[in-house]
Amino acid sequence: MTLREITHYALDVPYAPEDVIRTLVDFSDRRPLIWRETSHPAVYRLHRLAATEADVTEGVPISWSRERYDWSEPGFVRLRQIDSNMASPGGTITYRVTATPGGCHIECDRSRTFIGPRGHLLGWLMVVFGAWILKAQPRSGLDRALGGKR
Repeated sequence: MTLREITHYALDVPYAPEDVIRTLVDFSDRRPLIWRETSHPAVYRLHRLAATEADVTEGVPISWSRERYDWSEPGFVRLRQIDSNMASPGGTITYRVTATPGGCHIECDRSRTFIGPRGHLLGWLMVVFGAWILKAQPRSGLDRALGGKR
C-alpha cells in the first residue's frame, strides 16, 4: 500500500529571485549550514554537479532522498526523486521564483508517494502538516544564506 502526498505552498521573501535560485542550488560546502533541515552531514552527498543540474542525496538519517536537480529554465528549480528510503522514485518538487517589488514570490509544488510503515507515518505527517513544515524550511535556509542581503 502507498500513500500519496501533494503539497502546494507560496512564500514571499525580501530577496532577489537570482539570489534565491542561486541559494536553492548552492552545492558548495555551505549547503549543510544553509539547508541544515535537509542536508544532514551523515546523509548529504553530491554525486554529480553540472552547469544547470545536480545529482544529490539529501535528508536526515531517518529519511533520505536522492534527487536530480534541474535549474536550466529561468525562474524554476525542479527536483526529480531518483531513490529514497521512504518514498517511491519519481516524486517531484518544483520551485517557481518570480520577482516582486519587495523581493520575490516562491511557489512550490511537491508530490511524493510514500512506501513502507515509516514512509506512511511520514506521509501522514506531510499530508497534515506538510505545507507548514515545508514553507518554514526555505524561509530559514534563505535567511541563513541571504539574511544580510536585503
